Amino acid sequence: MHLASLPWQDTPLPYANALLTEHWPLLLDSQGAGRWHILVANPRATAVLTDAGWQFDGWPGVDGDSFAVMAALQVWGEALKSGQLSASEANTAPTKTAASELPFMSGVMGYVGYAAPSEHGLPERHGDDWPLATLAYYDQGIALDCEKHEAWVWANDAMSAIEWQNWQQRCVTNSEANSEAKPAAKLEAFQLKTPFQALTTQQRYADDIAHIHELIRAGDCYQVNYTQAYEAQHNGRLWTRYEELRELARAPYGAYWALPWGELLSLSPEQFIGINDRTLTTRPIKGTRARGNDSEQDQVEASALTASAKDMAENIMITDLLRNDLSKHARIGSVSVPELCALKSFGQVHHLVTTITATLNSDATVAEVLRDAFPGGSITGAPKKRVMEIIETIEPTARGVYCGMLFYWDARGRVDSSITIRTLAAKDGVVRTWAGGGITLDSTWQAEYEECWSKMGGVIEALSKP
Repeated sequence: MHLASLPWQDTPLPYANALLTEHWPLLLDSQGAGRWHILVANPRATAVLTDAGWQFDGWPGVDGDSFAVMAALQVWGEALKSGQLSASEANTAPTKTAASELPFMSGVMGYVGYAAPSEHGLPERHGDDWPLATLAYYDQGIALDCEKHEAWVWANDAMSAIEWQNWQQRCVTNSEANSEAKPAAKLEAFQLKTPFQALTTQQRYADDIAHIHELIRAGDCYQVNYTQAYEAQHNGRLWTRYEELRELARAPYGAYWALPWGELLSLSPEQFIGINDRTLTTRPIKGTRARGNDSEQDQVEASALTASAKDMAENIMITDLLRNDLSKHARIGSVSVPELCALKSFGQVHHLVTTITATLNSDATVAEVLRDAFPGGSITGAPKKRVMEIIETIEPTARGVYCGMLFYWDARGRVDSSITIRTLAAKDGVVRTWAGGGITLDSTWQAEYEECWSKMGGVIEALSKP
């Protein structure tokens, strides 16, 4: 494995700008809430799932659902490698240490949309112009360590010495050129042509909540995550607003992916599944309050959230669902909840976040774990299968990439993934975003409608400014 140090940058944006001219550049951005920023480009192979089926580029591909394909792509990519970084190959001790600590050094990255076929998935009746899933095998990239203030460029041994030298040079030269400039100064600035419009009317929203209440009373379900979409027409690149949005959200699972057909920008606060040293982790979110305008009001909102029996009950219900999802592939007795309904504060909102952990069974695979937990319980409801049937019946628009997962799967077995909430998708001059919340018998449509705005209103307002 090729590995070399890079000049440290306080944000990943200069390096992200350096990669914008590369093929399929992807940034995973912890936005000050985590240790690592990961940037990759120029995938060795890709797999894109549309209504017409899979489209493979650079590798033969296989039949199967998104999780079977990502597992096959990982195996195929590993077969390309000519070796691993060893002590004798490392130039210095710090280089060797960095190689062991870097969370991603070749493997599969991508997203799986909410409606992609899965264990629980149902065919979406609405249709969507975004692919159902997009997977890519990356074997070159950059990692920034926010704890040690170190930056590293890496590439798989399948890259020749000349290719490796050129790749390093492009990363250094282009990042230095962008270090003092605003992000993507050469790109056309993002500008709305029309205001954002909710694709669900208030009356439709109120009627749907009433219908969900009827289903709960009838015993069909306990909680339904009901969502709505917002849409606007625009000019320019969404990336030119990324710096502003990341400062606004300060979310631990920020991401930006420039794809041939559009841009995906995520400001997600929620982890879906993480795997490290056979330890499974998930952090579902249920319970939301908008941040206050000053410290006193902010504390009032936070206290109201932690005192809310309704929000606590929603969180605990989904915690039980996810404990069950993890237990399918966990060592018996290993599922635990080290943190229940903890208050976490982000740029725009307070949330109640629970941490659930488990030890992976010796015979379980990464693909099985992700498949059997997908889509996340916090964005479906309980019981999951029945709730997904209800969602498909009543929601008037496709979720598409929303409420799916964005992930990396390192060749050494490390996995992390987010639920694609607080996410924007831009394609063909149209940008769409979504917001939703868990509906229980105690929910009122007015409060739930307001909660949707508290989650995405700040982003919509920011994008609406010139």
